[in-house]
Amino acid sequence: MKTVAVVALSILVCFVGSPRLNAQSSDPCSDKNSNVEMRDCYSKEQARVNRDTDLLAGTIAAQFRKLAQDPALGPTEASLLRKAASAVTRSEETWRAYRDQHCHAVAYSWTTGTGSGTAYESCLFRLGQARLEELHSAFNLPK
Repeated sequence: MKTVAVVALSILVCFVGSPRLNAQSSDPCSDKNSNVEMRDCYSKEQARVNRDTDLLAGTIAAQFRKLAQDPALGPTEASLLRKAASAVTRSEETWRAYRDQHCHAVAYSWTTGTGSGTAYESCLFRLGQARLEELHSAFNLPK
């Protein structure tokens, strides 16, 4: 059964479009010359990567719900797929809360200067990249 779910999810992500992963690439904002430019860059990049993360988690959950409706499945398999959908949705909500609290702590640690905003946006970006990577890895999705 897991093979069916993995194949279905892989096909779905290929058709929907896999979010671009930058976790292995260089920092897209490292070439910026000022703190203001870096903060603006990280703000845009983190918004994109976190939007992609939410979209991918939602797509995975929706696909599990759809698979659970397959009449060929037994009640146990269908129930497990519904539980998987619910767990993915809840994990994304919990992950967002963790991300926000962690990145606030990073920003607060900058007690002087103007780097706290950049540190916050950079943290959101880096954690978003890691979450995308984890979703792809955990559900055996193509990158």
